[in-house]
Amino acid sequence: MKGSIFAAAAFAGSAFAHPGMRGLMKGFRDHARRQGPPILELELIGDLATDGATSDVGKLVLACLDGSGPCEVAGPKTYVAPDLKSDACAADTCCVWDYVQADLVKLFTNDDGTCTDLARNAVRFGFHDAGAWSKTSGSGGADGSLLLSPTEIERSENSGLKLFQTAGNALLLKYGSRIGAADLAQFAHNVATVVCPLGPRGITLIGRDDSTDSPTGLLPSASSDVTTLINLFADKTINFVDLVALIGAHTTAKQFFFDTTQAGKSFDSTPGVWDVAFYSETLADTPAPGTFRLPSDNLMARDNRTEGGFNAFSAPATGQALWNALYSKAYLRLSLLGVNKINKLTDCSHVLPDAKPVFPIPPKSASASLSASASATGSSKSLSSASYSSGTAYVSSSSTKSVSYSSGYVYPSSSSTKSVSYPPGYVYPSSSTPSTSPRPSPSPRATSPRPTLPSRLRRRSMWSTRSPPSLPGTPLRPSTPPRPSPLLRATSPRPPPSSPR
Repeated sequence: MKGSIFAAAAFAGSAFAHPGMRGLMKGFRDHARRQGPPILELELIGDLATDGATSDVGKLVLACLDGSGPCEVAGPKTYVAPDLKSDACAADTCCVWDYVQADLVKLFTNDDGTCTDLARNAVRFGFHDAGAWSKTSGSGGADGSLLLSPTEIERSENSGLKLFQTAGNALLLKYGSRIGAADLAQFAHNVATVVCPLGPRGITLIGRDDSTDSPTGLLPSASSDVTTLINLFADKTINFVDLVALIGAHTTAKQFFFDTTQAGKSFDSTPGVWDVAFYSETLADTPAPGTFRLPSDNLMARDNRTEGGFNAFSAPATGQALWNALYSKAYLRLSLLGVNKINKLTDCSHVLPDAKPVFPIPPKSASASLSASASATGSSKSLSSASYSSGTAYVSSSSTKSVSYSSGYVYPSSSSTKSVSYPPGYVYPSSSTPSTSPRPSPSPRATSPRPTLPSRLRRRSMWSTRSPPSLPGTPLRPSTPPRPSPLLRATSPRPPPSSPR
């Protein structure tokens, strides 16, 4: 059931375009000339659609989905769980989950601080468990069936997910009836994203019902065209803006089964980091050395309806913060598909580990993406360091002043005490575009792409916000209450102007 809400600002002041609009920025300009900023219907899910937001958790979810509240959780983590066997822990729904997150953090973190293969497997696992649902499926969704069913895991679309299924079932055995499979699948996804450096600390809810019943044919294919994907996700109440945000999870992914001759290749050059390199590298004509590109990702980066999202999320100054915020919003919706008791869930976001909004060294995985250029130049690179071309600038998060490294500079390994903090929008350079001369370091404002719209409309662009969303680890709400999303009457678009602008 659709809520009778048309939001002109579906996320913190962002104006999202109607899914059928041709083009992104061009389409937005054309639409604005005809009838003002387009609107996007807010489609409610579960009991929010039938009963409304009747609890604090329901209001929290609704505020995230309609853009009037944050979808990321401020840190730092201050919760300290009582002893697991104590009465106090038994009385606190979130207590046991603090122990689960501690176990997961160990499984998801490499020695150099990047996230592990099991972490990226958990991200995909959460998607596949919740995504097997549609408005007419009658079952499925975020129900833990992928952990519990002996047959669902054997489906071809779930190839490779036995890695987390094994780890997840071990945790279910360890903690027994105190945790559920449906919650574990989504909890592990949220822990994995925040463990990956630069990843968001998203709203995390507990209390879903478990099931072993899962419909078939509802997960996307890596060979699908963009229209098919948009329609598939629309049937899950997920619009194309959220779709572009969700596929960014490929930033930590690797493929093993789509093309077995290139098994193990990642979709961007930094699979251990939750950065926006996936978007910028997928926009390039050819994949970065050592990476793999799915046909569906390639098409989305070049389709008029979705290309603008790739460009916006690639923006050096604002892309990371914007993507984290929109991803957190989109995934909260995905993680609640098929859940008809949202108002009865418990918010356990406070047990999540702290986010890592800055990361001190380039990941070890970066050396793999640079290996091709190293071979060509005869340079050597160890697994604990990466050499960068002369003139490449890295900007400290504490200052807009850039530092250019000399030719042959080797970034310190994780054992060194020297480090540089990356800004929220930092994109690791691809070896496919080596720099031969120093490049000036533009200011954040100069590097932020701005659509050529009339001044009164510029801040209403679909892929931008009035100000970059706050990062995890910082207060997410300003000192004054945020302006609520303006609501427009259903089916009442502005009339076209008397003369075109």
